[in-house]
Amino acid sequence: MKIKVKISRTNDEKEIQMKKRSTVLDLLNKLIIKPDTVVVLNNKIPIPIDSELKDKQEITIIQVFSGG
Repeated sequence: MKIKVKISRTNDEKEIQMKKRSTVLDLLNKLIIKPDTVVVLNNKIPIPIDSELKDKQEITIIQVFSGG
């Protein structure tokens, strides 16, 4: 299945080929992105990393910044 991914930090948009029953965590691992450094959105709504992806789903990945 293909997932459309937009990475907000770089404004990159990619189509990523994933296996059926892949999760958001699988996608992040494929993109070499640490899960604790980003928020993943589906239709502008945050989704957990254990959510199963669907074919032709559009995902946005936003890098989280913190400091004190």
